[in-house]
Amino acid sequence: MPTIKRYIPLVLAGLVSACLQLPEIDTSPPVTPTQPDAGAVDTPDSGTPVTDLSVTITAPTGTFYTSGSVAISVDVRGGAPELVQLFKNTEELATLSSPYTYNWNTAATPEGSYTLTARATKSGRTFTSTPVTVIVDRTNLQVASRSPAPGSTNVAYSTPIQVVFSKPVKAATISDTTVSFAVAGVLAEKTFSLSSDGRTLTIAPKAKPPLPATFSIGLSSGITDSAGNALVVPTTPWSFELPHWHSFGGPLNAVGGNTLLKDTAIALDGQDNPVVAWSEELTAGGRASIYVYHWDGNAFTPVGSALNGTSNGSAYKPALVLDSSGNPIVAWQESDGFNENIYIRRWTGTTWQSVGAGAISAVNDTGSSPVATPARNPSLAVRGNNLYVAWDEMNVEGFSAIYVWKSVNGGAFTSAGASGGRVHAVGGFTSATKPSLVLDSNSQPIVAFQEQTLEEHYPTNIYVMRLQQDGSWVYAVPPAQGDPSNPPVVSGGLSASPGGDTWARDCSLTIDAQNNLYLAWTEESYIDGPKDIQVFRSTGPQAWERNGSPLSAYDGYSTPTGQARIQSTPAGKLFVTWTEFDGIAETGYVHLFASYWDNKSWNSINKEDGMNQNQVSSAQPALALDSIGRPVIVWHEGRNAGGSGTGEYAYVKHYNE
Repeated sequence: MPTIKRYIPLVLAGLVSACLQLPEIDTSPPVTPTQPDAGAVDTPDSGTPVTDLSVTITAPTGTFYTSGSVAISVDVRGGAPELVQLFKNTEELATLSSPYTYNWNTAATPEGSYTLTARATKSGRTFTSTPVTVIVDRTNLQVASRSPAPGSTNVAYSTPIQVVFSKPVKAATISDTTVSFAVAGVLAEKTFSLSSDGRTLTIAPKAKPPLPATFSIGLSSGITDSAGNALVVPTTPWSFELPHWHSFGGPLNAVGGNTLLKDTAIALDGQDNPVVAWSEELTAGGRASIYVYHWDGNAFTPVGSALNGTSNGSAYKPALVLDSSGNPIVAWQESDGFNENIYIRRWTGTTWQSVGAGAISAVNDTGSSPVATPARNPSLAVRGNNLYVAWDEMNVEGFSAIYVWKSVNGGAFTSAGASGGRVHAVGGFTSATKPSLVLDSNSQPIVAFQEQTLEEHYPTNIYVMRLQQDGSWVYAVPPAQGDPSNPPVVSGGLSASPGGDTWARDCSLTIDAQNNLYLAWTEESYIDGPKDIQVFRSTGPQAWERNGSPLSAYDGYSTPTGQARIQSTPAGKLFVTWTEFDGIAETGYVHLFASYWDNKSWNSINKEDGMNQNQVSSAQPALALDSIGRPVIVWHEGRNAGGSGTGEYAYVKHYNE
């Protein structure tokens, strides 16, 4: 019985143990993170709750560039940490003590990008900062490119002055002390603009200086990159020349080898690139063709092949316009061996296509006893799908009239107005020649020309006539009333000295957006006076007034002007160009000049000896205005002093502003 009593407590203990579940005990070692995560917190296994710590790298901030040492500061708030560590990527860089600063000398650290984080530990919990990027860069700053290129001699004023660096620069190091700008060797005020990526610096004068001039830019080693690496200053000085007139390329011809050219024409495309045309011999001393070239931004390239309307004739006097697609249309005069006619071609983008049926002539010269009735001096105007052409043509009696015809969508030409498109200002046997054609805002043609004031070879005046909606041609300058049989009464027209014996010739007509008309021509300013350029403008229906004084670059009777060309901006700003003999018998040079009207007076935009330096003989200028109102001019240079008929090269320039 005593034995049984001993076993009862053991049985009860076993029953009690069978009803209890004891927790498992983890005997593995604690895990230590190898990559601290921003804001990561380790939860303690036991103990009193711990207040969260805030850990921030206060210096440097953002992305920091360095080529040397980095001063690092860490801010810990919310309590006293037991441990503060600094990590470079996953590698511990340092253990920090209050006030938690560290100077990291990167001299032995390879160049590259590094992520810095700070980690604070308290009561077994860790708190990690937001990372900061440090880029170690010890490579010197270099100049990758400069524009305009050092030593350039034909720089347009509109060309940006820019230096591109090999890497971003520190904006604070760009200043008047580290970048110099001089004009003709004299320091000038300038402005700076640094691109958003910090690599491109643009320098601009605060005010446009007089041209021609040499610009010089100086860069110093005080310019650094973001890491403080100094600029390696280029050994080649940075200077370039801006001429008074900027050239589109150099001398221009199509054939070369002593072939002569003449009769230049110009139009501008939608990007202000010039399209030019001229007449040039196919071989030296041989027949001539029309050539059309287009500036592609870097050089002039031919538009198709040479143009002729006949198999053996020579083509002269091209007129040039661009259609609504920017394709050139060119007209010219050419002889078929018996008679001269007008020919017109349109560029389709791939080939030249005839406009109309071919040769254009208003006078029938194919009778049993044909008489040559040459058609000459074409002028073109285009608006939308409507193309107008004007020319002068002689009749069988030997007197010439102006004709204006129209083509729609490249189709056959029909006369503009009654009488076969014939425009004649003076009654009787007088000759009208050299038309200049424009279109008003209603696409109606207006034509200016020279015509004798009376029969029997009286002097010529300039006449302007417009086509009415009813098909009639009316005077834009009314004819004077009087008896034509009693000279010197003249029948209207424009003249520098009305009623006198001066000859008004070679007119050029332009129109602005408000339908105001402007005329320029050559005429003696008074009887037996010098030939000057006369400029008039319309002041209402059938009313005109002089625009300033006559234009002439030289004083004296022996310096005649000629070949005036006028153009207006849509707002009415006027530009005129002309040729003028310098009056020096030993040289006999003909120079090219240009002026603009500022609503008060004429202002020259060329040097004393003209716009082209070292000229021999400048002739036959053609004028266009670009989208910002700059004049663009093409002309040819003659090979002989005093000559004005032909030249060896054409030149294309725009006013440098």
